[in-house]
This record gives sequence, C-alpha cells and structure tokens, in this order.
Amino acid sequence: MAQNKREWSYFDEATAQWVRPLVTLGDLDALRRDGKIDDHTEVINVTLARGRPKARGIPYFSISQLDVEFRPDPDALFESRVDKPITILSGPNNGGKTLLLKELYARVGVGGYLVACNRFSHVDVLNTRQLADQEHRQHFESFIQNYQTSRQNTDDSDVKLEQVITALKDRERERVFEMSRTLLGNTFSLKRTDPDNTFSPFYVDMDGENLRYGSSGTRLLLTLLGIIADSRFNTLLIDEPEIGLSPRIQAFLGRFLYDADRRKQYCPHLQQLFIATHSHLLLDRTNLSNNHIVTKTGNVVSVRSVHSMAEFHQLQFNMLGNELESMFLPSAIIVVEGESDAIFLTKLLQLHISGRNVAVVRAEGEGEVLKKINVFKEAFGNLASSPYRERLFVLLDQKISVRLPRIEAQGVPKGNIVLLSQNGIEYYYPQELVAPVFHCAPQDVGSWSHETEPIAFNGIYKSKKELAQCVADTLTTNIPLHQEISALVEKIRVACS
Repeated sequence: MAQNKREWSYFDEATAQWVRPLVTLGDLDALRRDGKIDDHTEVINVTLARGRPKARGIPYFSISQLDVEFRPDPDALFESRVDKPITILSGPNNGGKTLLLKELYARVGVGGYLVACNRFSHVDVLNTRQLADQEHRQHFESFIQNYQTSRQNTDDSDVKLEQVITALKDRERERVFEMSRTLLGNTFSLKRTDPDNTFSPFYVDMDGENLRYGSSGTRLLLTLLGIIADSRFNTLLIDEPEIGLSPRIQAFLGRFLYDADRRKQYCPHLQQLFIATHSHLLLDRTNLSNNHIVTKTGNVVSVRSVHSMAEFHQLQFNMLGNELESMFLPSAIIVVEGESDAIFLTKLLQLHISGRNVAVVRAEGEGEVLKKINVFKEAFGNLASSPYRERLFVLLDQKISVRLPRIEAQGVPKGNIVLLSQNGIEYYYPQELVAPVFHCAPQDVGSWSHETEPIAFNGIYKSKKELAQCVADTLTTNIPLHQEISALVEKIRVACS
C-alpha cells in the first residue's frame, strides 16, 4: 500500500482539534501547497496508529515519502494470513520483501517482534537486568516513528543476544539450550564467573568455554532461537533467518519452524511466523501455498502465493537461482537386474525409508550392471571419492556370470554388493500378498518355480512384471519382510542417514 493511500489526520491550531474526515498523504500535500497547513503542522498516520492509544503525531515536513504500491496492500495480505501460522516471502533481491515485512510489523503491534538482518552481536558476562515489556513497547513506537520519518533504510534489531538470553524465563532458556544442542551438537548452560561467589555475574558456557569465543553463526542461531522462545511475542517477523547459518542448520531450522507439533512443544505461545528469505532450504515444501513470491516492477511490489509445483520450481530455480543437481540428487542409488526388481523395491523403499529419495535403476540383466556403474562414474567422477561411495548398491540374483570383484573395482563397496541366496526377487515377495493373486493358500506359494515366464499356478498366468505390480500395490509397512530384504533396507537406511 503506497503511503498516499493511507489515512491521515492533522491538528488544526485554530480549533485545537484533529481534523476529520481523514485525508490521504496526497491530500496533505495539496493542503500544504494551498497554505492551509505548514511544514510544522502536526499530522498523524491514522492507519498505523490504530490499536496504539499513545501514538504520537509528527510534523508534516518530517514525513518520509514512500512512493511504493503493494498488490495486494499489506492490510489485505495481513488479513488473508491472520489464521495461517506460516507465511514465507521469497524472491529476488530488491523485490520489496524487507519493506513488506516492516509494513506487516506495523500492523502486528507490540505483540510481535521484527528480527531485522543486522543482528550480529557479541556476548560476554550477562547483565541481569531484563528487557522490560515497557521498553519493548517503546522500541515498537520508535520503529513506527522512524519508519514514517527516516530518510535512511536501516535494518537493525532492537535487542542483542545478551538481552535475548536474560529476558527469557528459566524454562524458555532451557528450551533454547536444548534446541541449540540438537542443531549444533554443543552443550550450553549458564555459569558464574566466580563459582564460589553467588553474586558474581553469569555467562553462557558452551562446551566448557565462554560463548564469546563461539562463532558468529552460533550467536546468530541462539539469538533467533531465543526470540522464538520468548513468550512475550505471539508473532515473529524474521528477515533472512539464513544469515550466518550453514545449509544443514538452515534445513533443520526450516523443518523445526514449519512443524506444528514441535512449535507447540517448544514455543506454544507463537501464533504466526512471517519469514523473508532467499534460501530454498527455508521454503515450505509441505504446504506450497505458505510460500509467496515477492517481485518489484517500477514502484509496484507484487505478492502472490505459490499454488503448484511448477510455481514452486519457478521460485527456487528462476528467481533464487538454484541448480537442479544441488537439490534433486537421490539420497542413494540401487542397481537391480530387471523390471520386477525395480517395481517391488521402489515401493518397498518408499514405505520403509520415507522422506528419502532412493533411485532404483534397472540394468536389464546382470550383464548390464557394469555398464550402469560406468554411467554413474561418468556422471559423478571417481565413485571411490564421491559422495556416492557409501550410497551406491547393487542387488544381484543367485546365478550370475559377472565377477563380483569387477563390480567392486568400479568403486562399489564390497558390503554394498548384495547377492541373493535365491535366483529371483519373486522368491522374496511376502507369501500373504502372492497367494491372493493365484487364489491359493500362503503355504502353497513356495510349491512352484518362480523362474518361468509367465509364472503359472491354479490355471492363472502372470508375467513377472504383473506379479511385481500386484505385490507392490498391496504392500504396506505392516507386512513382514524376508530377512535378506530387511537387511538390504537397513543398509540403505544407514547410508541415507
């Protein structure tokens, strides 16, 4: 919403009253040109003053003219997201994300907090004087005042890490240290500078040393988590939470923030999160409509929600500039001999290693396995030194002509070459899933050969591919697996983790 669309009032010295009806900023400019008000006439932005009984006016000359129009305007956007716990704003630089975040913060009020980009801070001994609620209210009023009048675009956060830590209740601080330990692997606690003096100052201990020696990323993460855990704030607006954080921690932080159960456990007070980010790791892949594309053309800032995977890809590739191979490589690869192996194992791994993309690659017979491995070598380079060293598997039937040492010599670890004790994946299907296909009892399943094509019993004929599909369609996590298959799944699970 451009400033000239907001509602303003001005103080009439002659009547000693605020003038109504309300006018736009453009109307105020016209009144100034006509001499009906002067540079020192006190004016107030009524739109931003709503819900702030102590809102102050400012002189006309100090108004910072912001010639930007939002589509939709921040009021409409805010109302549309009022019952949505997560709103993510993403897009290219200079798209208007930070400006929009500030506009939204002005509407949230003192129950919220804007975590701006400039939040780097040092921390040593802690000042035990807490940041009072009244001080936070003053910070908010100062933000509104500066936002209306400042000629500079500043992105400072009001509180630093020391104030964040000391303002927390004990249980909230424990949660922050617990979350930090999960994310970083370090142990945090409060300690006294003099263990023998109850009145000595506290400091934050990290693995036996003062947090002041910790990395800037560690301090940035603690600042974020501390503000998230602060029960005084029911709404947070975070500008670029990825600042200073490694990709692994960004991904973990995103999963934490967007998981309703974990938010309820660690920060039950938190009702809404608005996040502006350039990181694809902080986009919401579970609920696509939580992601919003923010772009700026001329003086118009446009915001639109993502509604399809195509729009999601447009955001993370075209606008954020990510590369396909950096996000969509599989967690592990398993080479199998035939189509029935691929059908059965694809469904099996989807069920038992959920959340991971394991690629099942068909080699069209064991004689083609080496050719497939050579393709991977051309794509990834030397397998022995690649990230896929421990993530590449080969599954073979009992009867093979290729020598296993030849596969190992191509870079596949010996322990990842699995040779089945029977000649065909069909022997490893759960009998209770095969029996209905041939209208027989489960104990009858093993009474015929699975190596013929098609497989026939009880006057019923099924190709190996058809049987694999029937089994895959009825497979669930409750069906017990053959010991050899179960061992294979566990190997792949460990590699993925």
